[in-house]
Amino acid sequence: MDTRRAADDYLDLARVLLLLQGSIFVATTIESLIWGIAFAGAAAAPLLLSGWAAAAILVARARLRADRRWTRRLVYGVEGFTLAFFALDLALAIALTGTPPPAVAVLTRFVLPVSVIFLVRQTARATAPVARGFAVEGTS
Repeated sequence: MDTRRAADDYLDLARVLLLLQGSIFVATTIESLIWGIAFAGAAAAPLLLSGWAAAAILVARARLRADRRWTRRLVYGVEGFTLAFFALDLALAIALTGTPPPAVAVLTRFVLPVSVIFLVRQTARATAPVARGFAVEGTS
């Protein structure tokens, strides 16, 4: 007897993608740290932003369940943040070089966040209570 729901499958896949995205953010944070040490005048903003995103994604991944609304909102916030910066990078890349970013950047900064948002939204839909309509009788 299989008692798993479709929402559980969506959650499992979303957790795997969030772990992948969190590890990419951790690698980006380490890269920012190394470049910050190598170039003393480097700004700390990339280090702080990618470190914050990595922590938020990994915490959300650990706490993601179908009945937790705040973790879904946290995931939506971080993914929206990622998509906003991707749009900015895309616009700057096209304006300055005339070409879009490489395929790996598009996959990790656009396709992955959109996929996670889709899966988390499907989970929310699959676990939402079904509204029952009641007929209203008119009085005459």
